[in-house]
Amino acid sequence: MAWQLHFTSAEAGPAGRAGFQFVAESPGLPPGLAGKVAAYLAYRPPPSAPLAPTAAQVAALPVALSYGPVGGLCVLTRCVYLGQDYSGRYGNYLGHAVVAEPEELTGLRPVEFWRAPLWADTPAPAGTPLPAPADLPPGDQVDPESLASWLASGGETAYARLGALLETVVTALARGHGRLVLVCADVEEIVRWIGAISYSLPWQVAARLPFCTYSADPATAPQLIVGTTPDVWMPSDVDAAVVRLDEPPAVRTAPLGRFARTVIDCWRHMDLAGIDAIAELGSATESGDETGGDGREGVSPDTGRGTPGGPGGGGASRRPGPDGAGGGRYAVPGGGFQPETSAALLAFCRGDGSVTSDEQAAIARALSPGLPEWLWADLGRACDRMEYPLAAAVRALAPPETAELCAARCAVLALRDPALPPPAPPSWASGTHEGLRAEAARAFATAADLGALGEVAAVAAAVGAAPGTAELAAAARALAREGRGELGALLARVPAGLREATLTGAVRGVEEAAPQVRRRMLTDEVCDGLASLDLSAAPLTGTAVLLSRVRRGHLTRVEATVALVTLHRATATTRTSGPPAPDPGAAPGPDRGAPGPTHPGLDASAGPGGPGVSGAGPETAGAPEAERGQRAGDGEEAASAELDAAVLAVWQQAPQVPECAALVRALGPALGESPNLGDLPARTFLAGDVEDADIARLAGLVRDTVPGYPAADAEAVLLLASVRDLTDPGGAAATLRRLAALRPEADEELLEEVLARAARALAERDPRFRAEVVRLLPGPERSAVARAWLDGRLTRDGQAALLETAVRLYQSEVTVPELETWARGRLNGWSLPGSAESRFKHDPELSAALKELAKGRRARPWKRDPR
Repeated sequence: MAWQLHFTSAEAGPAGRAGFQFVAESPGLPPGLAGKVAAYLAYRPPPSAPLAPTAAQVAALPVALSYGPVGGLCVLTRCVYLGQDYSGRYGNYLGHAVVAEPEELTGLRPVEFWRAPLWADTPAPAGTPLPAPADLPPGDQVDPESLASWLASGGETAYARLGALLETVVTALARGHGRLVLVCADVEEIVRWIGAISYSLPWQVAARLPFCTYSADPATAPQLIVGTTPDVWMPSDVDAAVVRLDEPPAVRTAPLGRFARTVIDCWRHMDLAGIDAIAELGSATESGDETGGDGREGVSPDTGRGTPGGPGGGGASRRPGPDGAGGGRYAVPGGGFQPETSAALLAFCRGDGSVTSDEQAAIARALSPGLPEWLWADLGRACDRMEYPLAAAVRALAPPETAELCAARCAVLALRDPALPPPAPPSWASGTHEGLRAEAARAFATAADLGALGEVAAVAAAVGAAPGTAELAAAARALAREGRGELGALLARVPAGLREATLTGAVRGVEEAAPQVRRRMLTDEVCDGLASLDLSAAPLTGTAVLLSRVRRGHLTRVEATVALVTLHRATATTRTSGPPAPDPGAAPGPDRGAPGPTHPGLDASAGPGGPGVSGAGPETAGAPEAERGQRAGDGEEAASAELDAAVLAVWQQAPQVPECAALVRALGPALGESPNLGDLPARTFLAGDVEDADIARLAGLVRDTVPGYPAADAEAVLLLASVRDLTDPGGAAATLRRLAALRPEADEELLEEVLARAARALAERDPRFRAEVVRLLPGPERSAVARAWLDGRLTRDGQAALLETAVRLYQSEVTVPELETWARGRLNGWSLPGSAESRFKHDPELSAALKELAKGRRARPWKRDPR
């Protein structure tokens, strides 16, 4: 709906009065509207105009075309100077107003009505009803093509001026205040600049751009853009940017914004499609939904589609199609148009690499479902340059094909930065899926540390694009070997579906790492996480896991030892047949115990796993696999050394009898597979009473089960147990000789203890028995028995019995130097000789031998009676 009004000076108007008044209007004009329109209908010629101009001079005076809002309506006015009025006075003019609803101007820039055919040059007779325009045809003097040619003719100076004008207008629109005064003697020049500004903006924004092509009082004019002539006076403090179009543009100190730069570039290259595109994007970002993403009221989506067109379409320069779509509200509170964002969006779609992260974020906030189809396609083609916020926004709003491309972009960016949320995977096209798998493989290979690798693996699984397990295992292996990150962080973040492959590589890397790296990696918490794996291909790692868990009481020392032996047996197999892949469910593993508390590091203190459990473990590996041949022996010898060190760490304190018995039953002959294992029975015997019945039973079990030197240790204990039951000296001597024969294999400390115990047991027999036993022994054993008898404090009766034993041996010409020296020293004392003589007085031969022993020389054989 639209209405017309004519305003001029008449001798008798519709009300019968004279003067300036509305002399004609369209029927049905809303009440009170004429009074509001009157404010736009004022005209004074420029100060330099003739007071009594001729008709030609009148025609040359500037025409004032103005546009602005009146309530919810749009008002277009055209004021032309007429010269004399009905009374012959100069100063009369015609003000022709067209009042229209906003929908009537859909898709049009108001400046297009310059020289439109609807304008009257003379007022209608007073009281004449003016027709309500069925259509509002624009003029043909202001169009983008002619403006582009005109700007090109002005060269870079024109483009620089347009950039400055756009910056001023856009800033005023955004702030809601500010004005621009264009000064030029030629109103046509002013119209062209207003046209260039209007066509640089979306038509919706141009519809909010009040202007007036000429005013004799620009300082008080209400429009945002006001034209005037150079002879019009303006106060120096006028609140407006005043631009003299007859002077070169001022040199700018600040760079132009994105919008101005982009629009100027489009004008420079006659890229009207680009200008249309910015306009259409501005329309789309302005419409979208009733409340935009920033909470401001916007244009309704059912009326905010904008003008059809886009790149190549050129449709934004004229009316939309016959359906009339693309209208909208007259004004958007706060200024809904985001010109900088629209220009950045176009630049981004055209491959401009200067679009910043902040601009991409602004584009993301401005997107709405109402964007044209061509833009979604362009965004899809540009998705590989998107940062995450923009890719996520496009994915949420775009048609399916573009949405999938942007989902893939989000997935790629999340793989590169796992802090970003991974998108829920659509049903990827095969090419997209393979590309994501390749990207995930690259992300694995470039992960900074183990924690980052776990995050990347989680993203890869979340987007359904996990690559082959070999890539993940290789990355975990390299990072673990180099000690980059924490293995605990990897275990905490890697998803269940990729856990096995991750651990496969990580365990191999830990195994190959330097000792200090391995110790740092294998915290108690990590050891609990690895405890259920088959670590036969990683004995150093498996050993550390077992030591950690036995130290904290998750395993008994017996369980840990059995697991160590089983682990190293399996390791020996893999060294010859090649390592199997760790299997989380396979046995034998170190243990299947419940996880314990985190406690980094290992120490040598006794823990709940048993007395003397050490945190130390074998550390002979510290280089990649190619260098591991440097390890001791790199074979069974190395394996035995590793097992030995681990056993020693577990059994810092000697086993108790039940523990040793359990080990013997569990391991059998394997107990003799390493020195420290084989020493455990002897250590058990020595820690207790070697003559205890439980020790004897354990010794019997060991002798019957474990070959080698553990059996010799057990035999020594069992021989000791039989000494007290022997009734003849020959049997006792034979037992001692058997003990001596064990010396090459039996534990030295244990054998000395057993021999000493056996000798002390024989010391309880009578001297005659003892002497006969010694007589039947070889020299070294004689001395050993003598030393055992002489060790410790002897009672007086014990000394007397030992002296008699020495005398009987002397009498038998059996030389035991230690015993003879002791006896002679006692005989030279002050009390023992008398008691000895009294003891032997009924045996002349012993008495004689006593005297000879005391003198230190033997009687001639022929003087001695044969025995």
